Amino acid sequence: MNAVVGAIGVVTLGIGGGDSLGEVELRIAGGTERYLAQAREPIDEGEDILVIGVLPGRVVDVERWIAPPDRT
Repeated sequence: MNAVVGAIGVVTLGIGGGDSLGEVELRIAGGTERYLAQAREPIDEGEDILVIGVLPGRVVDVERWIAPPDRT
C-alpha cells in the first residue's frame, strides 16, 4: 500500500482533522479506490488531497492539495 504515497485524490467524506477519519477516493493505475483518511487540519468533501503517508488498516495520511498553475 506504500505505492499510494504521492497519489492525488478527492475527499468523499469530510475529514475532521486530528484523529478523526474521513474518506478519500484516489486515482490509481487507471482506476479509483477509496481509503479511510486522516489529516492534521479539517478538509471538506470535494477538496483535492495528496497522500503523504500510510497507516495500518487501509488508512492514509493526507494533506490538502493545491495543483500548481498550468504553465502552458
